[in-house]
Amino acid sequence: MRITVFHPGAMGSRLAGELVSAGHTVSWIPEGRSQASVERAEAAGLVGQSFAEAVAGAEVVLCSCAPQGAVDIARQVGGAGFTGLYVEANPLSPVSLREAQSAVPGATFVDAGVIGPPPSGGASPTHLMLSGGAAGDAAALWAGTTVTPRVVGADPGAASAAKSAYALYNKGKAALAVLAFQLAEKHGVTDALVAQQVRADAGSLRDPELPEQLRSVAWRWGPEFDELAATLDDAGLEGDAARALRQVWTKLS
Repeated sequence: MRITVFHPGAMGSRLAGELVSAGHTVSWIPEGRSQASVERAEAAGLVGQSFAEAVAGAEVVLCSCAPQGAVDIARQVGGAGFTGLYVEANPLSPVSLREAQSAVPGATFVDAGVIGPPPSGGASPTHLMLSGGAAGDAAALWAGTTVTPRVVGADPGAASAAKSAYALYNKGKAALAVLAFQLAEKHGVTDALVAQQVRADAGSLRDPELPEQLRSVAWRWGPEFDELAATLDDAGLEGDAARALRQVWTKLS
């Protein structure tokens, strides 16, 4: 199939590369993107095209980007009259997801969310959560690849909820570890904190360089926590918990 991906970041490029390995032709739009994006796209075997060419020739659009750009991309693609399969693979709140879906009225919309690292075939699997009436069609695109599709619901929203629930746990734990290291450093007791890594529930405390290591993703994780807060609010749960943890990424950015 002819597929266009927005945009080949660390995750999007690897998802797209697996589509190439499955025999699909995958395009991207180089205009305005960084040299790092160009290198990732080339490594994944993607075909560079103009926006008009990439959307007009696509049977499938895969949107995998920072969450703050997802709705705008849907509006651009919808404005171009796209009528194929639109796979929205960003961790969006119910409100943002509805905005993205309404922006592509002529398309068949599938909600998606990635849990795990970029696909590599290693010990930690990459699960692609999918929901919507055409979720099975989207799952079939990655047949035989190192991506493991999981259809989790018949309606859009289920896949984002599954992704959001895990992200809240996994990245929330990371935010707490960053705060713990920062507090320990203030009081000169970092070694005492790291020593607790022997405990079954303290794996995040192995490396005191964790705050610095996460600085490179804080710009993206912050907006993800905005979406998480809105998702919790929508479910009648404690969105303020995610808003508080969002400040960890704000200060690291």
